[in-house]
Amino acid sequence: MTNKITQSIWRGSLFIALSSLAAAEIKMPAFFSDGMVLQRETGAKIWGNSDADQKVTVSFAGKTSTSKADKNGKWSVELKGLKASKQGAALTIEAGKDKKQINDVLVGEVWLASGQSNMEWKVTGTTSKDSIATDNDDLLRIYVSGNITSIKPSTDFAGSWKATKPENTGGFTAVGYEFAKALRKKLNVPVGVIECSWGGKPVQSFVSDEALKGCPEAKAMLDQKAAAIKNYDPAKAKKNYEAQMKKWKEADAKWKAEKKGRRPRQPRKPVHPALNSSMSSAIYNGMIAPIAGYGARGAIWYQGESNAHGDQAKNYGELLECLIQDWRKQWDSNLSFYYVQLANFTRRGKNHPDWVHVQDEMRRLIDDSNSKTGHVGMATINDIGHPTDIHPKNKKDVGKRLARWALNQDYGKKDVIVSGPLYKSHTINNGAIEITFNHAKGLKTRDGKSPGSFEIAGADGQWQAAEAKVSGNKIIVSSKSLTKPTQARYAWKSDPTGANLVNAEGLPTSCFVTQ
Repeated sequence: MTNKITQSIWRGSLFIALSSLAAAEIKMPAFFSDGMVLQRETGAKIWGNSDADQKVTVSFAGKTSTSKADKNGKWSVELKGLKASKQGAALTIEAGKDKKQINDVLVGEVWLASGQSNMEWKVTGTTSKDSIATDNDDLLRIYVSGNITSIKPSTDFAGSWKATKPENTGGFTAVGYEFAKALRKKLNVPVGVIECSWGGKPVQSFVSDEALKGCPEAKAMLDQKAAAIKNYDPAKAKKNYEAQMKKWKEADAKWKAEKKGRRPRQPRKPVHPALNSSMSSAIYNGMIAPIAGYGARGAIWYQGESNAHGDQAKNYGELLECLIQDWRKQWDSNLSFYYVQLANFTRRGKNHPDWVHVQDEMRRLIDDSNSKTGHVGMATINDIGHPTDIHPKNKKDVGKRLARWALNQDYGKKDVIVSGPLYKSHTINNGAIEITFNHAKGLKTRDGKSPGSFEIAGADGQWQAAEAKVSGNKIIVSSKSLTKPTQARYAWKSDPTGANLVNAEGLPTSCFVTQ
């Protein structure tokens, strides 16, 4: 009996000891892993979990920082003043008797790359895919991730760091990759890009619920989410799914036997409404919240296609501003934010006004945001899209145009022109409208012809084609049939084929309306 009691006590003690050792294991999100890139100079935050109240020591590049885990085992440290490196080094984390080592860590510039399919679009599907075989740069790395949603803000975001090598590059975000290449060329320091994009998703999916509640334009979206959650009945959803599956199996068996028509589509399993990737905050919770705070210079954004309809199009500027300020709050940093204006595109050969509204909302946001906090910019690409392909294959120029903003505003390259002409102001004199622009040095047309795609309207608001001419760095717009114009606009079509106004750099002019 005594031996049995002794063995029982010994086994219990062993279990407790093993449990303690398991609990002491240092755990960190997936992006803190081999090959990662840390932000130089401004601060690189490192965090994870260990035993409660445990002292944690992080060592890297001759710097050591300590922290104490809270009662839940959470801890974080910040490595400040890191210098750019040209060779990977080990970063170690020690907590009690446990030690974790992350290898091949670089220090340089870190950027987030987010948005929908045009940001998610891989290098293999672009006009620059031929460079995959020859591009080889260990100092340019991308965090290649998957897509995931969450009902509440999550703490991990699965993926892995990949260096620029033939076997990796084809799977990189093409815009993020070309942006990083442009920075590498000018800065000659390591560049890391964390990709967190998802095709076909609206801007509100990438914003926290907390921030959306403070945005009046998002009320209808939050109401829709609340109603969907309230009305969701898991048991009923399961029953409906099973009934659909039964019908599908019968229809699929018939299709296999006859091979006529289109194969029936298998029904999807029901999911909680808050996990719907198009629902407000769903992507934020799964993909943005986990990385919030990871040291970064800023973010690049290519999205808007899924909001180009109705009120969402007309309110896009406010929704995107909500995202920018939300991310800056979550990072506790004035993150730079540079986005891509929607490219020229038509559906079935028809122009869509909602598309232009999103484009113009993006243009207006530059002035609104920069008057508040600065470091916001837009890449105009209405000259390199495809009239019938919502995924234009030229991503190199997109990335390079985004990089212009970063090089000028974040890295002091003041000789780099950030943009094509952007509407600034106008005056009306003698039946003509004189328009001035920012970034208009060397104003001209791309093809040497007269400026096209200009329209003019009077007090009745009826638009008509107008004549335009370059006068220094200004444009004079008029019409012989309208002696009292009140407003003018440019490139006000989703595919403005006649838009040819550029600056000396050859960068295109954004659409605008003088109203």
